[in-house]
Amino acid sequence: MQLSAFHFSDAIEIFILSVGIYAVLRFIRNTRGSRLLQGLITFVVVSALFLTLLEFLAPGGLSVIKFILSLIAPGLAVIVVILFQEEIRVGISRFSRGDRFFKRFSSSSSAIDSVSMISTSCKRMALQRTGALIAIERRHSLKPFADLGVKLELPVSSMMLETIFFPSAPMHDGAVLIRGKQIFAAKCVLPMTTATDVNSAFGTRHRAALGLSEKSDAVVIIVSEESGEIGIAVEGEMHKPIAHNDVETLLNTFLSNPSSDEGNSSEANA
Repeated sequence: MQLSAFHFSDAIEIFILSVGIYAVLRFIRNTRGSRLLQGLITFVVVSALFLTLLEFLAPGGLSVIKFILSLIAPGLAVIVVILFQEEIRVGISRFSRGDRFFKRFSSSSSAIDSVSMISTSCKRMALQRTGALIAIERRHSLKPFADLGVKLELPVSSMMLETIFFPSAPMHDGAVLIRGKQIFAAKCVLPMTTATDVNSAFGTRHRAALGLSEKSDAVVIIVSEESGEIGIAVEGEMHKPIAHNDVETLLNTFLSNPSSDEGNSSEANA
C-alpha cells in the first residue's frame, strides 16, 4: 500500500488535535469528569477489542451487532453531553468575560497592592486559630457569588478582614470577595468542589475554596481554625500548608500570572 505524501496541513491538523485533546484532559483532571472519562475510554477500548475478536472469528458476520451499533452511535454524543454537563458548563463560563473582557488584568494588578494587607491578616488569624475564607477576583467576575452574600464597598485592610472574620461577628461565616483594592462582598456562599479525590480531612472551607477555583480563576485563601494552617486554592488545586513567610510571595505569583497554575507549595493533608 502506497502512503500519501505528508503535507504541511497535516502537521497543522495534528498540532490542533493534540492541543485540543491535552486541553480537555487537563481541564477535567481532578474532577468528577476524570473518572467518567476513564470509564468511557475503557468501555470504548474493550468494545473495540471485542468486536475485532468477533470479526476475526467470524469474518463478514456480525451484521445484527453492527446494525445495533449504527443506531446507538448517534446517541453517544447526547450521552457524553449528559455525563459531562457540569464540566461543559464550567468550561463555557470560563470563556465568558462579560464586561471585564477589556479589563483582563485590571483586577489582578490592582489586587497586588492589597496582597501585603491580606497576607498579614491571614497570618494573624492563623496564629489566633480564626477561620477565614477570602477569594480574590482575577479575570472572571465573582458577581454571581456576591449576589448571594452581603454587598459591601470597603477598602481592603488587615483590620477590616480580621473584624469581619472575628468569631462573634455577624458576617464571619462565609467568604469575603475582593476586587482590586476593595472588599465588595462578605458572607458569601461558594460552590462545593466536584472533585472525587479530595482529601477526606478537608472541611467545608477547603471544599468551597476548591469549588470556586474550579468554576473561576479566583485565588482563594483559607485559614483553618482547627489547625491554624494557611492554604491557597487556584485552578482546582490546593496548595497547603503554606509557611507564613511564603504567603505574600505565593499570592503575588498567582496574581501576577492570571493563567498560572504554578506554586511553590504542594498539596498536603489538612
